[in-house]
Amino acid sequence: MQMFSYRFAFLLVISFSLISQAKTKRKPAAYERPPQFVLLGFDGSKDNAFWDESMAFADTVSTMNNGQKIKFTYFINPPYYLAKEFRKTYNTPVLGPGVSCIGFSDTTAGIAARIARTNRAFEAGHEIASHANSHCDQSGTDKTANMYGRPWNFDHWNQEFEQFNLLLFGAYKINKIQPEKPGLLGNGFSFGVENITGFRAPLLATTPDLFPVLKKFNFRYDTSKIASPDYWPQRQTWGGWNMPLAQIKIAGSTRKTLSMDYNWLIFHSAGVSKQDLSPEVRKQYYDQMLESYKYYFKQNYFGNRAPVQIGHHFSKWNNGVYWGAMKEFSKFVCNKPEVRCVTFAEYANWLDSVDAPTLNAYRSGSFSRLPDDKTIKDIAAPVLADIRLDWSDLQFDAIVPEEFKRKVDILKWAPQIEVDLVKTGSATITRTDLMALVKKSDTEKPEFVGQRPPVIIRASLYNQSGRNMIWQTYKVFNLGTPTEVIEGPLEANIDKGLDHANAHD
Repeated sequence: MQMFSYRFAFLLVISFSLISQAKTKRKPAAYERPPQFVLLGFDGSKDNAFWDESMAFADTVSTMNNGQKIKFTYFINPPYYLAKEFRKTYNTPVLGPGVSCIGFSDTTAGIAARIARTNRAFEAGHEIASHANSHCDQSGTDKTANMYGRPWNFDHWNQEFEQFNLLLFGAYKINKIQPEKPGLLGNGFSFGVENITGFRAPLLATTPDLFPVLKKFNFRYDTSKIASPDYWPQRQTWGGWNMPLAQIKIAGSTRKTLSMDYNWLIFHSAGVSKQDLSPEVRKQYYDQMLESYKYYFKQNYFGNRAPVQIGHHFSKWNNGVYWGAMKEFSKFVCNKPEVRCVTFAEYANWLDSVDAPTLNAYRSGSFSRLPDDKTIKDIAAPVLADIRLDWSDLQFDAIVPEEFKRKVDILKWAPQIEVDLVKTGSATITRTDLMALVKKSDTEKPEFVGQRPPVIIRASLYNQSGRNMIWQTYKVFNLGTPTEVIEGPLEANIDKGLDHANAHD
């Protein structure tokens, strides 16, 4: 009787197990897996050589989407299509005529060449989108900016968008030069206003009145906001799609940053572009960005298939290391199965083609995930140690917090102060010594003679191999004067909407 009970129980367990497995195997995915879209964009448009280089690179990268080449979205600024002598044609909202926080075209000849390249990009299937005009702080929140306290309202944004169209498509007439070819409407351009349907706000600085203006000018998407890496675009109340940049993990760090090159410049070198990077430091920057971008892609490709968005600039900061990493990333991901490296507009077309129940299913992950093939490594972010910068009226100090001192001693890491990203050889620097360094710096930089540039002071932890492992950075304005201001830590802002206002051409 006891043996019968054991056998019955065993058979009962097996039966339930088989039934459970059968149910699991029979349950199909509710929806077919969506493609993995990768959106690659550039802010700027001034550097004609980069127009050539970026388009030439795109032509070298084939994809598995019917063998198509990758496509970029170029968010352009019309002041780069306006000669300085005609700058007052642009009436900057709030600031008045002829003000641009990114300047204007250096030469009239450069304008014709720039238009030719913009046309060629459009004709090759790349997208031309809007980055507005002056690239100032429309939100009015930056205390160091010329619009502080004067955020843009509906009329300001409306004026900006009207002038975008007038300055861009009237470029030949305004600059008094002849088109190389008639173009679509006899204005020298191969495309028209109706082709510009995407927007990214300069500095990612928006106000609530922007969005009714986007609707008025028939824009289809905005990419001025920030979200998590697995965010699926949603249609906004103004009618267009929200396509935000992502807050992504930084490889080998506990921090996050935006999927944008300028935020990496802030993280790596406090916003200062270094052309003399050592091979070791250059590799460190390159590998860290590339590994972070790959991990961002991995989480989505093998996960919920939210779009991967990378935002870069025409500027080759830190000796081109970020452009190099972006190219390598593009080659690595764009030829994978189910991946589409397309323009933002093409992605908006796809979103428009998907019915609401299917899109909601994608957003909730109601499809079979692609198994992780383990070709992309996970990025570790252990809290090994920490460092902070302390200061007084007498000196600046690199301080290891008490809870990390024992770990730092075991690792034999050394705290050190850097001034303008140059090691001082000590964990402390007096204000007297700092002033002497700054004075010397002034004599070596003619553009700063007679004035005091901001000083970058960084507390760093170096390992035994001389690699900077973790740091905290501040900027000191008007050092040693009654108006001295210390701003930072800069790392606290790298996951926010920072953008570059003066050298992103």
